[in-house]
Amino acid sequence: MDNLRRELFFENILNNISDGLLAIDLDGTVFFVNPSAERIMGIPASLVLGTSISTLMMENSDNDEFFQCILDAVYEKRTVDTIISFSFHGRELRLHVVTALLSDGEETIGIIVTFYDLTALVSMNEKNSRLNKALAQSLDRFIQVMIGAIEARTPYNANHTKSMVMYAKKYLDWLEENGDRRVRKIRRPFIASVWLHDIGKLVIPKSVMDKARRLGSHEKDVMHRIELAIMCERLRMANDPSTKRSATRKIKQLEDASEIIMAANIVGYLNDEMSDKIEKISKMKVLTPAGEKIKLLDKYEKDSLLIRRGTLTAEEREIIQSHVIHTKEMLDQMDFSEVFGEVSTWAGNHHEFLDGSGYPNGLKGDEISWECRLLTIIDIYDSITADDRPYKPAMPPEKAFDILRSMCREGKLDLDITESFYESMAWDREKNEYFDDITFQQVEEDED
Repeated sequence: MDNLRRELFFENILNNISDGLLAIDLDGTVFFVNPSAERIMGIPASLVLGTSISTLMMENSDNDEFFQCILDAVYEKRTVDTIISFSFHGRELRLHVVTALLSDGEETIGIIVTFYDLTALVSMNEKNSRLNKALAQSLDRFIQVMIGAIEARTPYNANHTKSMVMYAKKYLDWLEENGDRRVRKIRRPFIASVWLHDIGKLVIPKSVMDKARRLGSHEKDVMHRIELAIMCERLRMANDPSTKRSATRKIKQLEDASEIIMAANIVGYLNDEMSDKIEKISKMKVLTPAGEKIKLLDKYEKDSLLIRRGTLTAEEREIIQSHVIHTKEMLDQMDFSEVFGEVSTWAGNHHEFLDGSGYPNGLKGDEISWECRLLTIIDIYDSITADDRPYKPAMPPEKAFDILRSMCREGKLDLDITESFYESMAWDREKNEYFDDITFQQVEEDED
């Protein structure tokens, strides 16, 4: 390709690109303008070519910012990359302006200015920003309603969620202060996932949620059954004195059974000796006022009293554990934006363990995100240190961290996050200023 054809080829490219393009010498005079520049500026090429930028600036005073930007680049021989306002026939445009130095191979002889209209893009970004803010506000209202519902149903569980939020906020502050760049991006969705992590418990029966003792709501039934049986034995003895010995023996057995049952009902760990006693008691039959003989304990009551640790039967534990499935299903119904896109996953996976022993999906290792690992640690910490649980006493923080570290050694929890959380002191309520005000506040002003 000869030089003339090459020049025509490149000139054709410059004339057909969608970006506006100006070439300006060091005196500030325009010596090249392409059709896109004419269209964007609204000034014919005949009025631009051979004209100085300062003259164009005087003749188009509405766009001082645009021409001043170019003048500065010319006279200071520097590059520019900025977004500025531009008035076009009464419309306010947003132009992306970029300048580059033009050289003849030895020295700078001028500058090249390229610019394009990104008004539509800016408008779309602003619209998206408004939509995201509106979504965040809707999410806040949803969270407020959910937390209010949980609080009305099980106040201790609402307190658990609020405490977790306070721990999370303080810990994220500490991470950001120590240079963790991920925090600003994930802060809002992560805090939202903490607020919402237990909403699935709204569909869990209250009798299971608040089961403080092994027998739960059956405790009164069992005690009433024993009282009636004792009364029946006394009536039997009164009606037939010859039954005094057997009735007295039966009454003593029932009184002993009552003591054993009540002890087994509240003990933290059921040992083998007490378990054997419950097995024997479960075979006892007692009189009813109708003269029938029935088992002292039904199957549920027997199974409940034989629970080794805790208060829940295997079936009840499955019901409780299903709350994370309900949580994810409920949150998946929300039309989250990209910013909050992981909220349902983080909230739904807060009972997964690194060794695969968690639930509901038995995830392992890298399948569990950093956010889920953190949420799990904070959840466990507050669960074992809370002083308002109806089914267990509070545990001191240092003992709680012993348990967390033990779970790390077992391969269940992330040791780095656990130690980082400990180092942050976010867990110390006296040093965590967020606990000074545990009112609901999800959207943070600096994130708008």
